[in-house]
Amino acid sequence: MIKPLVFVYGSLRRGGSAHARLRPAGHCLGQASVAGYLYDLGPYPAARPARCPRERVHGELYRLTRPAAFAVLDRYEGCAPPAGMAPEYRRELARVIQAGRRRLAWVYWYARPLRGARRVPGGVWRP
Repeated sequence: MIKPLVFVYGSLRRGGSAHARLRPAGHCLGQASVAGYLYDLGPYPAARPARCPRERVHGELYRLTRPAAFAVLDRYEGCAPPAGMAPEYRRELARVIQAGRRRLAWVYWYARPLRGARRVPGGVWRP
């Protein structure tokens, strides 16, 4: 069975405030990037996909080793909120580049309006 890949770019990265949620369920494969735009929401970032491949969001790629990992990550990212609330993020497959290789990985894209959010130059979020 092939274990899924997930790309993280914010609080789930090593050193991030939520990394403990990912660490027991995944193995870090290293630095990676995805075509996207990154925004600063204050305590955490938001990414949106970009059509232009030169626009990159930088983060880390993980191979998930536990089947229940997505349930934990989806709950943390607000993918399935209570009835009547819009999801904060949506999980979608995207092509990421890691060590010069294109790979298919799950990415959490921000799903709410970005009114007033500041774009992060260079696509690297630092808390």
